[in-house]
Amino acid sequence: MSYIVIPIFSDPFLHPLHKDNGLSMLYIKGSDGDSQMICQFHPDCVGVLEDYKWLEDKLIFTPDAKVLEHIYSFKNVVDMNWYWWSETNQPFDMSTVRNNAYDFFYNKYYNAKRLNEIIPILKHKEWCDNLVKKMTPDMFDLEETQYSKEVTEAFGYIESNGVRVSNDVCDIFDERVRKHVSNGRLYTKYNLWTSTGRPANSFGNVNFAAMKPEQRKAIIPEYDMLVEYDYDAYHLRLIGDLIGYKFENTSVHQHLADKYGCSYEESKQRSFKQLYGGIDKKTRENITFFELTYDKINTFWKYFNDNKFIKTDIYMRKLFVKNYTNMNKNKLFNYLIQAYETESNIKTILELQKYLSKKTTKLVLYGYDSFLFDFSKEDGVDTLKEIKDILERNGHMVKSKAGSNYGEMNDISDRL
Repeated sequence: MSYIVIPIFSDPFLHPLHKDNGLSMLYIKGSDGDSQMICQFHPDCVGVLEDYKWLEDKLIFTPDAKVLEHIYSFKNVVDMNWYWWSETNQPFDMSTVRNNAYDFFYNKYYNAKRLNEIIPILKHKEWCDNLVKKMTPDMFDLEETQYSKEVTEAFGYIESNGVRVSNDVCDIFDERVRKHVSNGRLYTKYNLWTSTGRPANSFGNVNFAAMKPEQRKAIIPEYDMLVEYDYDAYHLRLIGDLIGYKFENTSVHQHLADKYGCSYEESKQRSFKQLYGGIDKKTRENITFFELTYDKINTFWKYFNDNKFIKTDIYMRKLFVKNYTNMNKNKLFNYLIQAYETESNIKTILELQKYLSKKTTKLVLYGYDSFLFDFSKEDGVDTLKEIKDILERNGHMVKSKAGSNYGEMNDISDRL
């Protein structure tokens, strides 16, 4: 017996981990076709606190496995949105599932606390029934993949840590942020189902993936200091992995500057132009790295068109021709590099999670080629060195910075 499980939180607009939020009820639909609501907190079931942990060992399907993980660590969960995304390259559009009660209350009483406890249980059940019908007609034949399991675990772990914010966070952003501050923290929310698979990170009127320098000052340490590690020329090194080109322990941009016969800064600009604007004949004839890259771009493009799909490098998930419009060989290569970046980082995050599990220091923010840690001195400086070793385990170099807020940090690379 397997089940579709959909959590309904007391406040639909707060993060699931916010102190003023909590599980109101669980919608459960068994593979025999019956559906029910398991109550936790709702006026329609006062005094009733129904057990749901009997689901622990069951096969579960849910619209967002990461959210369900914040409630309880069920052992066998398949993300329905992952299935939709893997087949269509689009996240499921929840706005297509309409409910008159939701439309009325969510639009008129957006700022009301515990809003979902005002809406009758039967209306929640109605919405969940409609969601299940629209999202997939036959969910019970699906299986969890390594990718869906590990991407959920990795980014759910970062979300659970939250980020500490300063008292003037609402001045730095705006007043709308105030309701999302929970015990001095803001919680991040990673959208895993983007067109390239590169997670977006925005919640509570804060785009954590695109903060301006002044906005970064709102992020402060809960413990002793923030420490950030940035990969050096990450995409170029990842491409080097794919084509078998070794940069060794040197600056990638300086390495290529020597090949170009130009300055470091000009090298960065020229490399960017070659990768995203097309590699010209002279460059690929003179620089082996770009010759090999050019060959790989064409190899990928031919495979993609011949087979109507191509697999990503680590998790072997398929990108289907049918899901992309206006695709060209350079765009496809960029998608594959971003997928390789994300998949490499998932493995790294899981390794960091394991390493930090018995320490106070936490990984609190992820930024594609950077990782931000809330460091506790009680763990010892060797912790910072060992984090660096984990990040560099595949031969990718990192630089490190530290500071009392995310907007004002100083280079400490030479100390690690």
